[in-house]
Amino acid sequence: MNEVHLDDLVDLFYRAFPVLPDNPEGDVRKAIDQFSSKKIGAIQVIREPLAELSQGDILSPVTFIEWSDQGEPINFTAPGMIITSTCDLDRKGNIVFCPCYRLSKLGNSSFIRDISENTIFEFFYVDKLFDGHTWAVDLSRPMTLPRDRVFEKIDDGDISKKHSLTDKGWYLFITKFSMKYFRPDDFGTMQLRKD
Repeated sequence: MNEVHLDDLVDLFYRAFPVLPDNPEGDVRKAIDQFSSKKIGAIQVIREPLAELSQGDILSPVTFIEWSDQGEPINFTAPGMIITSTCDLDRKGNIVFCPCYRLSKLGNSSFIRDISENTIFEFFYVDKLFDGHTWAVDLSRPMTLPRDRVFEKIDDGDISKKHSLTDKGWYLFITKFSMKYFRPDDFGTMQLRKD
Protein backbone atom coordinates (compact mmCIF):
# COMPACT_ATOMS: atom_id res chain seq x y z
CA MET A 1 0.00 0.00 0.00
CA ASN A 2 1.28 3.49 -0.88
CA GLU A 3 0.82 5.55 2.21
CA VAL A 4 2.07 8.43 4.31
CA HIS A 5 1.81 8.07 8.06
CA LEU A 6 -0.50 10.50 9.81
CA ASP A 7 2.07 11.42 12.48
CA ASP A 8 4.56 12.33 9.75
CA LEU A 9 1.98 14.53 8.03
CA VAL A 10 1.13 16.37 11.26
CA ASP A 11 4.84 16.94 11.90
CA LEU A 12 5.20 18.20 8.33
CA PHE A 13 2.46 20.79 8.84
CA TYR A 14 4.09 22.00 12.04
CA ARG A 15 7.44 22.38 10.29
CA ALA A 16 5.85 24.18 7.35
CA PHE A 17 3.45 26.36 9.30
CA PRO A 18 4.96 26.83 12.76
CA VAL A 19 2.55 29.60 13.71
CA LEU A 20 -1.04 28.43 13.75
CA PRO A 21 -2.89 30.98 15.91
CA ASP A 22 -5.61 29.58 18.16
CA ASN A 23 -5.00 26.09 16.80
CA PRO A 24 -3.75 23.58 19.34
CA GLU A 25 -2.10 20.47 17.91
CA GLY A 26 -5.22 18.39 18.45
CA ASP A 27 -7.21 20.55 16.03
CA VAL A 28 -4.66 20.11 13.25
CA ARG A 29 -4.54 16.37 13.87
CA LYS A 30 -8.35 16.23 13.80
CA ALA A 31 -8.45 18.17 10.53
CA ILE A 32 -5.90 15.88 8.88
CA ASP A 33 -7.33 12.71 10.42
CA GLN A 34 -10.53 13.14 8.40
CA PHE A 35 -8.58 12.00 5.34
CA SER A 36 -7.77 8.62 6.87
CA SER A 37 -10.94 6.74 5.99
CA LYS A 38 -9.87 3.48 7.61
CA LYS A 39 -8.48 5.20 10.72
CA ILE A 40 -5.24 3.27 10.32
CA GLY A 41 -2.99 6.30 10.70
CA ALA A 42 -1.87 6.29 7.05
CA ILE A 43 -2.91 8.09 3.89
CA GLN A 44 -3.03 6.53 0.42
CA VAL A 45 -1.11 8.86 -1.93
CA ILE A 46 -1.36 7.28 -5.39
CA ARG A 47 -3.91 5.20 -7.27
CA GLU A 48 -4.55 3.73 -10.69
CA PRO A 49 -4.55 6.44 -13.40
CA LEU A 50 -7.63 8.58 -13.88
CA ALA A 51 -9.22 8.53 -17.34
CA GLU A 52 -8.22 12.13 -18.04
CA LEU A 53 -4.73 13.56 -17.65
CA SER A 54 -4.50 15.57 -14.42
CA GLN A 55 -2.09 17.36 -12.13
CA GLY A 56 0.02 14.89 -10.16
CA ASP A 57 -0.23 12.10 -12.75
CA ILE A 58 2.93 10.03 -13.11
CA LEU A 59 3.84 9.20 -16.70
CA SER A 60 6.71 7.06 -17.94
CA PRO A 61 9.11 7.26 -19.61
CA VAL A 62 9.68 11.02 -19.83
CA THR A 63 12.94 12.41 -21.22
CA PHE A 64 14.48 15.08 -19.01
CA ILE A 65 17.48 17.33 -19.56
CA GLU A 66 20.03 18.28 -16.93
CA TRP A 67 23.32 20.08 -17.35
CA SER A 68 26.88 18.89 -16.80
CA ASP A 69 29.43 20.97 -14.90
CA GLN A 70 30.74 22.08 -18.32
CA GLY A 71 27.28 23.32 -19.36
CA GLU A 72 26.56 20.44 -21.72
CA PRO A 73 23.02 19.02 -21.87
CA ILE A 74 22.56 15.47 -20.59
CA ASN A 75 19.37 13.56 -21.38
CA PHE A 76 17.93 10.99 -19.00
CA THR A 77 14.62 9.17 -18.84
CA ALA A 78 12.57 8.70 -15.71
CA PRO A 79 8.97 8.64 -14.63
CA GLY A 80 7.69 12.22 -14.52
CA MET A 81 4.97 13.85 -12.42
CA ILE A 82 2.76 16.47 -14.06
CA ILE A 83 3.03 19.74 -12.14
CA THR A 84 0.78 21.79 -14.45
CA SER A 85 -2.73 22.46 -13.09
CA THR A 86 -5.38 20.13 -14.49
CA CYS A 87 -7.38 23.02 -15.94
CA ASP A 88 -4.32 24.18 -17.93
CA LEU A 89 -3.53 20.80 -19.49
CA ASP A 90 -6.01 21.38 -22.33
CA ARG A 91 -5.50 25.13 -22.66
CA LYS A 92 -1.79 25.86 -22.42
CA GLY A 93 0.95 24.99 -24.91
CA ASN A 94 3.31 23.41 -22.39
CA ILE A 95 3.21 20.86 -19.59
CA VAL A 96 5.56 21.07 -16.61
CA PHE A 97 7.01 17.79 -15.31
CA CYS A 98 9.27 16.93 -12.39
CA PRO A 99 11.34 13.73 -12.44
CA CYS A 100 10.80 10.82 -10.07
CA TYR A 101 13.82 9.08 -8.57
CA ARG A 102 14.15 5.75 -6.84
CA LEU A 103 14.68 6.41 -3.18
CA SER A 104 17.70 4.10 -3.10
CA LYS A 105 19.53 6.44 -5.53
CA LEU A 106 19.06 9.62 -3.48
CA GLY A 107 21.68 9.37 -0.78
CA ASN A 108 22.44 7.90 2.61
CA SER A 109 19.92 6.16 4.84
CA SER A 110 19.31 9.22 7.03
CA PHE A 111 18.51 11.41 4.00
CA ILE A 112 16.30 8.68 2.52
CA ARG A 113 14.42 8.39 5.83
CA ASP A 114 13.85 12.16 5.87
CA ILE A 115 12.53 12.04 2.29
CA SER A 116 10.19 9.15 3.13
CA GLU A 117 8.84 11.18 6.06
CA ASN A 118 8.26 14.12 3.67
CA THR A 119 10.45 16.44 5.75
CA ILE A 120 12.71 17.47 2.85
CA PHE A 121 11.13 20.38 0.95
CA GLU A 122 12.62 19.42 -2.42
CA PHE A 123 11.07 15.95 -2.55
CA PHE A 124 7.53 14.60 -2.56
CA TYR A 125 7.56 10.98 -1.39
CA VAL A 126 5.09 8.74 -3.26
CA ASP A 127 6.18 5.31 -1.95
CA LYS A 128 5.95 2.30 -4.30
CA LEU A 129 5.18 2.89 -7.95
CA PHE A 130 4.38 0.61 -10.89
CA ASP A 131 7.70 -1.26 -10.66
CA GLY A 132 7.49 -2.05 -6.94
CA HIS A 133 10.35 0.31 -5.97
CA THR A 134 9.93 3.30 -3.65
CA TRP A 135 10.13 6.69 -5.38
CA ALA A 136 10.17 10.42 -4.68
CA VAL A 137 9.46 13.36 -6.98
CA ASP A 138 12.23 15.97 -7.17
CA LEU A 139 10.28 19.24 -7.05
CA SER A 140 13.47 21.26 -7.58
CA ARG A 141 13.94 20.05 -11.19
CA PRO A 142 10.89 21.14 -13.18
CA MET A 143 11.04 20.87 -16.97
CA THR A 144 8.60 22.07 -19.61
CA LEU A 145 7.58 19.97 -22.61
CA PRO A 146 5.27 20.96 -25.50
CA ARG A 147 1.73 19.74 -24.74
CA ASP A 148 1.08 18.52 -28.31
CA ARG A 149 4.25 16.42 -28.25
CA VAL A 150 3.32 14.85 -24.88
CA PHE A 151 -0.19 13.97 -26.10
CA GLU A 152 1.24 12.58 -29.35
CA LYS A 153 3.66 10.37 -27.37
CA ILE A 154 0.77 9.14 -25.20
CA ASP A 155 -1.38 8.40 -28.27
CA ASP A 156 1.53 6.53 -29.91
CA GLY A 157 2.09 4.47 -26.76
CA ASP A 158 5.62 5.83 -26.23
CA ILE A 159 4.58 7.37 -22.88
CA SER A 160 1.97 5.82 -20.60
CA LYS A 161 0.06 6.99 -17.57
CA LYS A 162 1.12 4.94 -14.57
CA HIS A 163 -0.53 6.58 -11.56
CA SER A 164 -2.74 9.45 -10.43
CA LEU A 165 -2.89 11.07 -7.03
CA THR A 166 -5.70 10.24 -4.63
CA ASP A 167 -7.61 13.19 -3.21
CA LYS A 168 -5.52 13.00 -0.03
CA GLY A 169 -2.35 12.61 -2.09
CA TRP A 170 -3.23 15.74 -4.06
CA TYR A 171 -3.65 17.76 -0.84
CA LEU A 172 -0.28 16.51 0.38
CA PHE A 173 1.26 17.32 -3.03
CA ILE A 174 0.02 20.93 -3.08
CA THR A 175 1.21 21.34 0.51
CA LYS A 176 4.69 20.09 -0.40
CA PHE A 177 4.71 22.22 -3.57
CA SER A 178 3.68 25.31 -1.58
CA MET A 179 6.33 24.60 1.02
CA LYS A 180 8.97 24.35 -1.70
CA TYR A 181 8.03 27.43 -3.71
CA PHE A 182 5.96 29.69 -1.45
CA ARG A 183 7.76 29.67 1.89
CA PRO A 184 7.99 33.12 3.44
CA ASP A 185 11.31 34.87 3.02
CA ASP A 186 13.48 35.33 6.07
CA PHE A 187 12.93 38.40 8.24
CA GLY A 188 15.96 40.26 6.85
CA THR A 189 14.84 39.84 3.24
CA MET A 190 11.29 40.90 4.10
CA GLN A 191 12.70 44.06 5.75
CA LEU A 192 14.67 44.82 2.59
CA ARG A 193 11.50 44.42 0.53
CA LYS A 194 9.89 47.21 2.60
CA ASP A 195 12.69 49.69 1.84
